[in-house]
Amino acid sequence: MWVAILADTPLVRNLENAEYQKIILNGCSSLAERFSQIDDRIVRDQLKQAEENCERIPPEVKKIISQTKYRHFF
Repeated sequence: MWVAILADTPLVRNLENAEYQKIILNGCSSLAERFSQIDDRIVRDQLKQAEENCERIPPEVKKIISQTKYRHFF
């Protein structure tokens, strides 16, 4: 079932779009080749940084929240 759910996600379905695939592959011949270019240290650092900053609200979002017509949502 997990595979069926994954196959139906928009990102996976977009792989059927030639233009999207061209952008994602960025000159590589396959997804495997493209993924091999990912530096896992950078990914781990970015994930760690995102976890540390998960409580922060970006200034753009704070501005939207401060607008009176949106306050009742928060």
